[in-house]
Amino acid sequence: MADSENSRTLSAITRRNHDSKTWAAENLPPIIDRRNLLPVAARLLSSRVVEPDGQPRAPGPTPVRELWPQWYALYQRQMQACHFRKKLEAEMLNNPASVSVALQIEGADRPVVVHSFADIQRLSFQLDAEQITQALAELRQRRRSWKNADRRLGYSAALALEQDIAQEAGITGRVMGLIKPSSLIEVTAKLHCLIVTQDPALKLKTTPWPELRTMLKDLILMELRGC
Repeated sequence: MADSENSRTLSAITRRNHDSKTWAAENLPPIIDRRNLLPVAARLLSSRVVEPDGQPRAPGPTPVRELWPQWYALYQRQMQACHFRKKLEAEMLNNPASVSVALQIEGADRPVVVHSFADIQRLSFQLDAEQITQALAELRQRRRSWKNADRRLGYSAALALEQDIAQEAGITGRVMGLIKPSSLIEVTAKLHCLIVTQDPALKLKTTPWPELRTMLKDLILMELRGC
């Protein structure tokens, strides 16, 4: 990874004094790099993107400092739902009753796998009547078995939940992107949301993504310096 995406060590940073409820700079790793950038940013933001004590919010759009915790909580739920859905998906795919049928077609080097009745219809001119009847019956049976497994494991429900949470997180993130920030930490929150949404693995190499990752690290260090 390019040196520009590695921060300096934090020993030279002048740390601000925070009460016991805030996230301390001492909790940072010695170097912020691509492996820990997003977790470090999230830890910092989780303690500092807060409503000032005793200060009522002015009328108007919900500020970034309130939207980021909502978005991040949704994002974490989305990741948990995604992990659970993938676990169920693996179980479904390991189910012997896969919703596909392999057909041996004359002249083909290998069996042709069909997943739907439309696939069988598309290949009907290459199949005889007995093959079509057998394939349709087998596909219906496998679909029934698949649906039974789906009901037993709850895969479709898990998929729907993941999609609902992702949609809500996406809406919250887009709204936050439209809100004018009022502080450095709110700028950091908006940039963190953008990178997590568009480049969660931090693998995009084309401009502006490497530069945006560097900017996020710069903002973290500026916040810790008290700039």
